[in-house]
Amino acid sequence: MSEVTSGNEAIDAIWSVLRRRILERGVAATELCARMLHELGPLSRHEGELRAGNQRLNGDERHLAPIARATSLGFALYLGNRRIAATSILDAGRAPPIDAFADAELVDVVLRRREVYKGTLVRGDASYLVVARPLMASEHAGDNTPVGMIEAFQDERAYYEILAVAAKQRAAARDLEQDAWADGMTSVGDFLDDVARRLQLLALNGNIIAAQAGEHGRAFRVVCRELGTLADRARATVTDVRKLLLAMGHEGGDEGAGSP
Repeated sequence: MSEVTSGNEAIDAIWSVLRRRILERGVAATELCARMLHELGPLSRHEGELRAGNQRLNGDERHLAPIARATSLGFALYLGNRRIAATSILDAGRAPPIDAFADAELVDVVLRRREVYKGTLVRGDASYLVVARPLMASEHAGDNTPVGMIEAFQDERAYYEILAVAAKQRAAARDLEQDAWADGMTSVGDFLDDVARRLQLLALNGNIIAAQAGEHGRAFRVVCRELGTLADRARATVTDVRKLLLAMGHEGGDEGAGSP
């Protein structure tokens, strides 16, 4: 057996949880699929064919495809240990070949011990999460002879890559949002920088005029001092904004900008 891992403990821990969820989904899906087949009629073997009532199930994907689409899992149907039908969706991996024989682990657990198999199987160069359960001739408790089995599968690598792509897309979206926020903060900083320059210039010119006015300009000098204080606060805000942007990895310009 083989399991897909990334080498990153955090990611592998998350993937372990998701793997269990996939297997749980497979258990429920195979049970549902078995019930659907029994609703077609009693299951029986007849000259190399699996029948549900009068319907021949060999090579028939009509009953597997809807549940595959609904559960996002691939499905395979077996007569004894021989695969007679299979279907899959893109995200679940490639459907296994028809007329091939079941893995030894499935035969031992499902057909011999008549239990539900849940685990990982390597087929070719791919690792699959597999759930398989016995198909009984009928749903009655007294008849527990398996005529075959129903299997749900998920290509681990395919699912893992889907998760990776989704994570990258979310990260890219967050980066775009952060960049947009940073651009907005830069614009705010530029605006405050311009305001600080204008206020400082206005305060300097006002002090010159107030000095020329002598005693009559005393009140005006008070206003000019307040303008100068406001300019200093604006410059300090610009510096804080740029420090924040730099700490977040965004260019914010020179911290000393804002002097008249």
